[in-house]
Amino acid sequence: MFTNISKEMEVKTSITKAWDVYSTLKLAMIIQSKLNHLFGIDILEGDGGVGTVIKVTPRSDVSGLTAYKERFTKVDHEKMMKEVEIIEGGFLEFGFTSYRITSEFLENQTDDSFTIRVTFEYEADEDVVTNADATATIKPIMNMFEFANNYIENN
Repeated sequence: MFTNISKEMEVKTSITKAWDVYSTLKLAMIIQSKLNHLFGIDILEGDGGVGTVIKVTPRSDVSGLTAYKERFTKVDHEKMMKEVEIIEGGFLEFGFTSYRITSEFLENQTDDSFTIRVTFEYEADEDVVTNADATATIKPIMNMFEFANNYIENN
């Protein structure tokens, strides 16, 4: 069974400033340095482009997730879109067969804000999807997006 959920949030900074963070390894470095009490992030291979693999180790008592590896499968600077796929651990240990996160930067009418759309696509047997709380499957990652957006807005 295939499911997708999209969430949008406004970010109060320039789209190019935020894309400079999201499209590179700067996002991982910010999360590692500012949230190291909640997450550990290790860059296993790559330089932030397509093919980069990072390992995210959340504190299980905070997020309920186990460590997972994700691969950057798309970084489109023209469309300002980034896609990552969990390739090991995390939700895959709960019975999901695929789990992908796409972030799209959507320009607003003003230069000092934009909208980011985060789409979660995952596949699993129907009983796994039925038993999964959709909010729980996206909450830990949305929390990271919210933190990153607040950090970018204020720094």
